[in-house]
Amino acid sequence: MFLHFNTFASTSSLTLFSTFNAEVYAESQPINSFIDEFNQPLTKGNSAFTYNQFEVGVTYSAFSFGLQSRYDYVMEFDPDTALYTHIEKNDLAFENRFYTYNLKAKNATSHGVFFSYKIDFNTPEITLTPKLSIFSSKHFQDGNINGQVLADKPQGNFNIDYAFSKDRLFKSFSPQDRPKGLGFSLDIAFDWQISEQLILGLAIKDLYYKSNYADAGYALGSIQDIPFQEDNEGNVYSEPAISLKTSGNNQTKDHSLTMPARYYGTLDYRISSLFSTQLAFRSIKNDQFTSLLGRWHFSDNWALMAGYENKSEAWKIGIGSKSIGINFQTDSLDFEKAYYLHFNTYLSILF
Repeated sequence: MFLHFNTFASTSSLTLFSTFNAEVYAESQPINSFIDEFNQPLTKGNSAFTYNQFEVGVTYSAFSFGLQSRYDYVMEFDPDTALYTHIEKNDLAFENRFYTYNLKAKNATSHGVFFSYKIDFNTPEITLTPKLSIFSSKHFQDGNINGQVLADKPQGNFNIDYAFSKDRLFKSFSPQDRPKGLGFSLDIAFDWQISEQLILGLAIKDLYYKSNYADAGYALGSIQDIPFQEDNEGNVYSEPAISLKTSGNNQTKDHSLTMPARYYGTLDYRISSLFSTQLAFRSIKNDQFTSLLGRWHFSDNWALMAGYENKSEAWKIGIGSKSIGINFQTDSLDFEKAYYLHFNTYLSILF
């Protein structure tokens, strides 16, 4: 598992490298159902995320630079919101009560360049590698909806703060032209070879992430019930009061998108010339994952690996060397039932 930005080269060699990483995780529903019909049995959970990234670049000495494309998606929701959505989409019976509806979602597609530099602290055993990515983006969503809704009735109270390149919520306020975004992110990695057998690795991805969009679409305001109104005939009724500023008529505005930092830690131990193991930890928002991996070094340059991660309940298999490798991880080989999928491959050519 290559967390440290894949700087494959030796001190004075030129290396061409490419990496592709695709990771999808969902709670409350399997991935396919979460994206589409939400029709599988409801399970516990309040989050989902996707991180897809492709890079191609070169390394010379301690410098690395190249091209990057990435898609990032992060969602947080109240379990009551998942329950309400599941009932609504499957025509099930609602309880006669208010359901909490809290939903936060961010996603962005971006393309750009990256630069990194490996710093040695007067010893090759300790290195620090900062990495700067600069990118453009025309596709994003950044929404926050919180409130309550009464069963299957059109009654509820909502606060809405939603910015977008395309309106996927109301489907009415998309700007005429795609907004133009420019942003950057900062990653950092720390490696310490404690002994010949033991290596510690720490990394923070998106330690800082910000993308500024010009002429973005938006919807900002509230939808609230005003109860106990009375008409001319003495009938009491309720109707929603809508106070919503939008990008209708192309009244766009600027928007800044941020992404949460992701934290990684690994501890590698070389048991013998044939076997090694790795204990890994990562934290993404409120989700923490711990995994244990074993490797069989069946030749000087190649190893087979297998491991298990606790929170995702996913098994991992892979094969690799310093120059090429492939890894796959999932909790179910029946992809219709999978809550977690992770695919990673890398290639490097030394000149």
